[in-house]
Amino acid sequence: MLFVGLMWAKLSLFNRQPDPNGATEWYTWSWQQAALADISSLASLLILTAPLMLLAPARRFVAFWLADLTVTLIVLADVLHFRFYGDIASLSSASAAWQLPLIWRNVAAVLRPRDLLAFSDLAVVALVWLRIQRALRSEPPEPRWFRRAVAGCVFGSGCLLAIVPIRIIRKDTDAVFQRTMFRFFGARRIGLLTWHLYEGRRLLDRALFARQAFTTAEREHALTFVAGWRPTATERSPLFGVARGKNLIIIMVESLHGFPMGLKIGDRDVMPNLTAFANRSLYFSNFYGQTAEGNTSDGEFTSLQSLYPLAAGSVQSRFPTNTYRGLPAILAERSYATMSAHGYFGDLWNMRTVHPRLGFQRSFFREDYTQTEAVGMGLPDGEFFNQTLPRLEREPQPFMAFLITLSTHNDWNLPEKYQTFAIPGLTGAVLGEYLQSLHYFDTVLGEFIGQLERDGLLDRSVVAIYGDHRAHFGAGDASNQAELAKLFTRYSRWAPPDTGLDVRYWQAAHRLPLIIHLPHDEAAGPRPVTGGHLDIAPTLLNLLGIENSDMVTLGRDLTRGVDEFVVFRNGSFVQGDTLCVTLDASVTTARCRNTRTGDRLDPAGFATRFDQARERLHASDVLIEANLIPKR
Repeated sequence: MLFVGLMWAKLSLFNRQPDPNGATEWYTWSWQQAALADISSLASLLILTAPLMLLAPARRFVAFWLADLTVTLIVLADVLHFRFYGDIASLSSASAAWQLPLIWRNVAAVLRPRDLLAFSDLAVVALVWLRIQRALRSEPPEPRWFRRAVAGCVFGSGCLLAIVPIRIIRKDTDAVFQRTMFRFFGARRIGLLTWHLYEGRRLLDRALFARQAFTTAEREHALTFVAGWRPTATERSPLFGVARGKNLIIIMVESLHGFPMGLKIGDRDVMPNLTAFANRSLYFSNFYGQTAEGNTSDGEFTSLQSLYPLAAGSVQSRFPTNTYRGLPAILAERSYATMSAHGYFGDLWNMRTVHPRLGFQRSFFREDYTQTEAVGMGLPDGEFFNQTLPRLEREPQPFMAFLITLSTHNDWNLPEKYQTFAIPGLTGAVLGEYLQSLHYFDTVLGEFIGQLERDGLLDRSVVAIYGDHRAHFGAGDASNQAELAKLFTRYSRWAPPDTGLDVRYWQAAHRLPLIIHLPHDEAAGPRPVTGGHLDIAPTLLNLLGIENSDMVTLGRDLTRGVDEFVVFRNGSFVQGDTLCVTLDASVTTARCRNTRTGDRLDPAGFATRFDQARERLHASDVLIEANLIPKR
C-alpha cells in the first residue's frame, strides 16, 4: 500500500494549492472540506488500484509504479494548467494534448524547480526495484485466493469511502458539478482524481448517447434562434458599404491587451505606432475578448465564424471536420481571394484542417516561410510581415488576408537585439518581458503599415487589428499578483478592498483593442461602444457593403453605435456601464458593478440578462456540437 499512500499524498497536496485569482469571493477553503476531498481521493485510488492486487509481486510492483507515474503526471498537468489559466484542465482539452511538443516553451515557462520533487518517490522506488527485483521474481506468489481476498477488501473499502464523494455530488452545493468551467471548485470538494473520473463519466455518457445529446426541440430552437438573430446582425449603420469592393487585411495579434495603448513608461510610449494608427482608424476601446480554453483558435473561431467558443476544449480540436461558413467563405462567394498566414506549424490547433472549412482558399504556414531566426515559438513578426507583404502585393484584388502574429506569445523572451525598450525596475519580470515584446511588435507593425501605405495598399484596403485573447501571466501563481495588479491598473489600485470585485482590474484583464482602418482614414475616431470578438465579422461585412443575411452569426455591427450585450463563456457579461461576473451564468453566483463608479448593482435586476446569456451560449453549443451550420 506504499504506492497508494504516495499517490494520495500528491493528490492531497494539490487540494492545498493557493486559490486562483478572485476565488475567495465565491469559495472559502476549509480543513473540513479538504478532509472530505482527501477521503474522496482515497476512495478513487482504492477502487482503481484494487485489480492490481491480483498480479504477482513483480508485476504488481511495476503496475503500481506506472500508476504512481500516471497520477503524478495528472497532478503536474493540472498544476501547470492552473498556473497558466487559473483553473485545472478539462478532459475535453486532452484532444489537443498532441500539440504539447509544439508549445513546449510555454510549458517550460510555468515549470518550477520544485515540481521535479513530484517524481522523487518514483526515482527512489525505481532504485529500490533494481535491488530487489530478483528477490521479488524468485519469491513464490501468494495463493490466488489470498490475492483475490485482498483485492476484494481494497475494492470494498474504496466503495464504502466513495459514499462521501457521491453524497457531495448529489448535494452539489452552489451547483459546482454542473459547470464545465471553474472546474477547480469541484476538484476542491471531491479531490482532483475523483473530479476527473466524474468528468470522464459525463463525457462517456455523452459519447454513448450522442444522438440524445441534444433533443430535436433543442436543435430546432438553435436554428430558429440564429434565424431570428439575422435581422439584428444585418441591420445597417451609416457606414454600410463605405469600403465596398476594398481589400480586407486582418491582423490577429497574439496576447494583445488594450491597456498598453497610450501607456507611457517614463517618457516613452509602449506602442506608439499602434496608438497612432488607432487615431487614424475606428478605435473600439471597450472591446472584450470572448475566448475560452482554445486561446488563439478561439480567437480565430469567434471572430471569423461569430459563434461562442466551447466551455471545455476548443472547437478546432474537438470538431475540426465540421461544416463551417465563416467570414472568409462569405467573401470568397463574393469573388474575394481569401488567404491565411501564420509563421508556425499549420498543425497547431488544426489550422491546416479548419482554415479551408472556414473559407480560406490558400494558407501559408511555417514551411512556406524562410526561417531566418527563431523568436519564441518561431518566425519573428518582423520577418513574418516582410515575407508576407510580397504575397499581398501579388494577390488578385479584392482579397482577404488573415495574418496571425507570433512574437508576443507567452513566454515573452526576446533576443537581446530586439530589447530596445528600457523598463526601469521591471527587467526580467513578467510585466517587463511582456511590454518589451509588445514594443517589438509595435515597431515592426509600424514598418509594415508604412510599406502598405507606400504601395498604395492601405488606401485600397480595410485593415483590422485586434488581440486574439488576453495574455496569461500565470493566473494561478500568487507570486505574480502584486505585479499584475499594478500592470492591469496602470500602477494604482482603484476599487476599495471590501467591494470584492476590482472593476478596473477586471476590465484591464479582459479588454482587447479592436482597430479598423478605412481607406483615406475615413470615419476615424474613438468608438466607446461595448463589443466583443463575435461582432468583428458582422462589422467588417457591413463596412464592405456585403449583405450577410445567410450567415450563422450571433454578433452585430459595432458601427451602429449601440452598446452590445457581450457574453463570456462562463455566462458573465458586460454592456455599457454594467458588468456582471459569474461562475455559471446565474444570479446566485453573480457580482455586478457599475464600471464608471464601481458601485454595487443587485444581480437580481439582471435575471433576464442571465437567461439571455444562457440561451445564446446553448444555441451556439448546439450549432457546433450537432454540426448544424449550413453550407449556404
